[in-house]
Amino acid sequence: MKSIRVLTVVSIGLLAGFLANALKADDLNKETLVRINNPMKVGNVVLPPGKYDFQLALTQTNMNVVYIRDAGDYHLVATVIGNTAYRLYPHGKPGWVLYPSVPGEEAALKTWYFAGETDGVQFRDHNKPLPALAKNPTPTSTGTLGGMK
Repeated sequence: MKSIRVLTVVSIGLLAGFLANALKADDLNKETLVRINNPMKVGNVVLPPGKYDFQLALTQTNMNVVYIRDAGDYHLVATVIGNTAYRLYPHGKPGWVLYPSVPGEEAALKTWYFAGETDGVQFRDHNKPLPALAKNPTPTSTGTLGGMK
């Protein structure tokens, strides 16, 4: 009889632990609610002023895919891919770093750090062009390959 009580108490404790972990979904997707007062560029998307919900997509790769949803009606506004960013010390609040901007241009989000963690997502600045790639380089026939002619 005593073993049945112990088994019941242990089962209830395990069930409560599993439910508590299931309710903390924000820890997995890093959900962050934010209010933007001025237009802001995130990746190649310009967000008008309003309330937004930023979430990491739960993918099986290490890509930083971010879903941006309208916090009012929760529809998907944009999907943006970023790179991993790191900071030295964790802070209790989410961190937002903007790229330097010129007056008259939208501010551009550079990094979004997760609350209480040292890692986050860095977004590309679309105000700066990508480096140019070489166009059709001409092969040289005068060189040697591996010491052979």
